[in-house]
Amino acid sequence: MADQLLKNVPTTQKWTAVVGQVLDGAGPLSEDTPRVAAAILEAVSAALMAAQNDAGLRHTFYLLTQIALAARESDWRERLARVGISIDDRASVYELTAGLHVAVDDYVERHGRPTDASEMAQQAAGEALASLTAASTNALFGTGGEQLRAAVRRLSTDDGFAKLGQRFFGGFVARFLNFYLSRITADKVGSTRLGLASEVTRFNDALSTHCEESALVVHDFCRDWYSKTEYVEQINPGNTSRFMAHAVEKLALELAKQRAGA
Repeated sequence: MADQLLKNVPTTQKWTAVVGQVLDGAGPLSEDTPRVAAAILEAVSAALMAAQNDAGLRHTFYLLTQIALAARESDWRERLARVGISIDDRASVYELTAGLHVAVDDYVERHGRPTDASEMAQQAAGEALASLTAASTNALFGTGGEQLRAAVRRLSTDDGFAKLGQRFFGGFVARFLNFYLSRITADKVGSTRLGLASEVTRFNDALSTHCEESALVVHDFCRDWYSKTEYVEQINPGNTSRFMAHAVEKLALELAKQRAGA
């Protein structure tokens, strides 16, 4: 199934094209876009592997699983409270993601220290939840906790969680790529080439599309792990950490393949 999906991935947003949007007109640097694109992929692949055991990253994804599973229960606020997420009965998805951020911050404070990877993971989780629940409800605007629970419950199925996982990992990788792109180009270009709001939007859309496509490599992995693990032993921080190590490795290998063809 995964191989078939990969064959159907659009090829219009290759990483070199995304980088080219920033480097276009930047003199000698723009003439070497493939080399710059490959260098960024190499840096991000290494950074992802280093982030495998990041406490904040692992706990953020664990909380995503618990949010999805809690939505199956009528009193989901009580289940969320057990993992440190506090919301009221009229919460919006923004309040839900804010509660997730607080829970991750508290966990990181007790088990390590804040990192770039942890912050990127929290942002990616919030964005994934918001984008996937806003499409069919008014949950963004706090119209009622039950509407929010119903929206999140759609993500608690095997296929729903696969979408959530892909969106999360896509957003996570996008933030890494954007971070390294900014670092590599800052000195050479002086400042971002994207001066107009329309250019920024176009770049962000291209980056998001590229990373969503790249994260397809973990779509089925998320679905199968979520389904089997919850049924056999229930999802917990330990098995989530093991899953995260494999998922991040898959993403790093995908970027390595892209680097070879950059």
